[in-house]
Amino acid sequence: MKRLVVFIIFTSTFLGAQAQDTLPRRATYIGLDVINSLPSIIFPKNYYIRNAAIIEPYYLLDLKKPGRRLYLGAGFASGSTHQYADFDPSQTFRGGYFRAAYEVRRLRSTRRILYAGYGPIISIAGYEGTYRFQGPTFGDYEGRFRETNNVAVGVEGYFGFDFKLADNWLLRLTFRNVIGRRTNADTYVQYFPGFGYTPEGLNNQFLYSGGVSLQIHCKIR
Repeated sequence: MKRLVVFIIFTSTFLGAQAQDTLPRRATYIGLDVINSLPSIIFPKNYYIRNAAIIEPYYLLDLKKPGRRLYLGAGFASGSTHQYADFDPSQTFRGGYFRAAYEVRRLRSTRRILYAGYGPIISIAGYEGTYRFQGPTFGDYEGRFRETNNVAVGVEGYFGFDFKLADNWLLRLTFRNVIGRRTNADTYVQYFPGFGYTPEGLNNQFLYSGGVSLQIHCKIR
């Protein structure tokens, strides 16, 4: 009888340990964007921002529901825009931003995963630059402007692919669109950190931009 009890306890413990090992574990990744700053360095005369330093770390966490993930990102951007014409002078910018998203993943193969997500984004930025008004009679008028603590809030949607490079390394290609609103739109700004380039001619109180992100992620758990 004692042997039977010992056998049952041992078997239950062993099976419980085996079951825990087979349960899906939530993976956690940390990553960094590796492409945002490069175009302004490689194409200084043709890209819409110059001498830009953009740092974007990311945090990915698998949720309990299969194929779902929490996506968190932060960023810092500092640089200047490109002067396209005499009456469209460059602006210097500096700002930080935060984004969060709920993500859905679909397995396409063992090495490639399709994903899509959406979530809020908030950015705080400051600007400094010049403006110029054409004056055919008395000459052009030029002045300077400076704005600090300019806040923008918006929503971002994106999709892309994850490519597994190794057991603990992931390459992530993202195509994103973001739309938002500035709290202070006294001056037209050409680039808003976290949102991107703002097309000329739109009401600059509202921001819309699209872009591409290339990130490398390392699995930490």
